[in-house]
Amino acid sequence: MAERAVLAELRFIDGRREEVRVQVENNLSSLIRGVNELNANVSRLLGELVEREKVHGDCSQGEEDEEDSEEEEDDDEEPEDIQNSELQPPAKRSKS
Repeated sequence: MAERAVLAELRFIDGRREEVRVQVENNLSSLIRGVNELNANVSRLLGELVEREKVHGDCSQGEEDEEDSEEEEDDDEEPEDIQNSELQPPAKRSKS
């Protein structure tokens, strides 16, 4: 019988690839569990990668400050008096 699995492939900036594979059986409930497990594994890997990048400081502080200042400038262009209106249901049409 053929091996069944769901898999994801993470491609790093430097070109490395890491494959995440979860074995599943030939039924829907096993497939759902496999996808959920795969999602958890990939989320954990990406979280670890983000933490490593934070520790190593791969993103320079100047770049982050520059992005923040651009966002603040964009905010200044928007009017500050934004009216908050409540959503109303659409008007009912009468049958003719």
